[in-house]
Amino acid sequence: MKAAAAGAALLLLIVFAFLAAATSILSGSPTPGGLACTITPATMSSAEDGPVAAPASTHLASTLTLNGEQQAHAALIVQITMERGLPARAAVIATATALQESKLRNLTYGHLDSLGLFQQRPSQGWGTREQILEPRHATGAFYDRLVKVKRWEQLSLTRAAQAVQRSGRPDAYAQWEPLAQRTVDALAGTCAPLIPGEQVAAVLAYAHAQLGKQYVWGGEGPDAFDCSGLTMRAYQAAGITIPRVAADQWRHGPPIPNGQEQPGDLVFFRMESDGPGHVGLVIGGGQMIHAPNRRTVVKIDTYHRTDLIGFTRPAAHAPTGQPDPR
Repeated sequence: MKAAAAGAALLLLIVFAFLAAATSILSGSPTPGGLACTITPATMSSAEDGPVAAPASTHLASTLTLNGEQQAHAALIVQITMERGLPARAAVIATATALQESKLRNLTYGHLDSLGLFQQRPSQGWGTREQILEPRHATGAFYDRLVKVKRWEQLSLTRAAQAVQRSGRPDAYAQWEPLAQRTVDALAGTCAPLIPGEQVAAVLAYAHAQLGKQYVWGGEGPDAFDCSGLTMRAYQAAGITIPRVAADQWRHGPPIPNGQEQPGDLVFFRMESDGPGHVGLVIGGGQMIHAPNRRTVVKIDTYHRTDLIGFTRPAAHAPTGQPDPR
């Protein structure tokens, strides 16, 4: 019991210490590169959730402030803009569009089959319902279409947004431009590569947020996971790509000697013909977070088991893509 309590306490200390740095990452599944856009109290004011509707006047649009959920979605938009090497104008267009369509909220409903931040429709080729409700996918899909618009950088915000969205109210986008511009200006300067400690915190924070979710073989979230789906997604949340299945994650390395494992390392069990059959995420104090099997849920357990094979450290992976020879 003491070991379990110590492990849980260590996890919470790490998670809360770096939670601000991980906020935008937890809104989606970042691509490799470890870029994060942190949100601080000085960035934007907070506001209570309001009804999802276009403002009756540009005055309301110019005075609206953003709550935590909205700020996180705006930060993700800015983050993806920078990852793709797009100019800040793209982030302003995307943020203004999301403000008009959903007030920067990831809605599970909308007109007809419209969903998500941008109220995209599965029936119009934006992706499946599950994909559209993933903010990273939704933002990427918006940019995929925006960059195909001829001379989009020179167009007015209304024309650029309308070329992508084909809205019944095309003139409504312009009223959000001042707020979108202020938001992007405030966030763009906070985007920076994650340092290793923050990467580990992002991995642990993601895994901790999945506790209690169901095990499903082949599950990769957001509602259910298998063991390697959980570890893969946790590392993606820190901008680190690892293979999908436990056996390949084991070979991905680099290996860590028993007794030298640290929070964020992967721990492997049950050697089979092609490699380990199970993987968990070390959180410290002899404890791990893992998705055990169909009979239970994502939970914290000890990794001191008779079928323990060993540990690897993806956060220190060699640049060559091969296990560190050391």
